[in-house]
Amino acid sequence: MILHLGDDVSVHSRDIIAIIDLTQSHSAVTGAMLAEIRRQNRILARQGITAKSAVICAGARRPGGTTENPRVYLSPISTTTLVQRAHERAYPQNRARLSAQEVEE
Repeated sequence: MILHLGDDVSVHSRDIIAIIDLTQSHSAVTGAMLAEIRRQNRILARQGITAKSAVICAGARRPGGTTENPRVYLSPISTTTLVQRAHERAYPQNRARLSAQEVEE
């Protein structure tokens, strides 16, 4: 499945390792990790966007099983919306069930 991160960026949902909310305070460990990733130029974002979330993805797969370094995409979309999109695509049957329940109420 493909997950749209906003700003014309999409990733395979199977590659997503974590989605971090950048609007909330985070631990020193998370801050250090993001600083190190930024230092290594592995953060991918367009200039001028206000990032609400960071999506950490596994590195690109290569024939033979080797991978490149993980990438981090900064997204203008909230963490809640990204998680909801990923869940709806992974479990479309739940969305149909919820819609039916909402109609009955």
